[in-house]
Amino acid sequence: MVRELNPIDITSMPELDRLAEEVNRTGRPRRLRRGTEDIAVLIPAAPRTPRRRARQPSRADIDAFLSSAGSWKDADTDKLVADIYESRRTSRPPVEL
Repeated sequence: MVRELNPIDITSMPELDRLAEEVNRTGRPRRLRRGTEDIAVLIPAAPRTPRRRARQPSRADIDAFLSSAGSWKDADTDKLVADIYESRRTSRPPVEL
């Protein structure tokens, strides 16, 4: 999940503006320290890439989708569940952490 960052206008902060411009120009992050303590990391903003548009389904895609409706109605669900559990069994020993 992507979290939105709250913007801070640095127009009136010339030293921070200079650092931000350097990071943007070089593409290299900078670590901000107070004494021996790391306070923040200033990283270049990733360029925004346009989202790819989803392909529109063709009439054949829609027909294939609709024709699959009800195709499992005759399935033996008890056998299906048993087969799934059987396929999940493994002969490998369990991993111990």
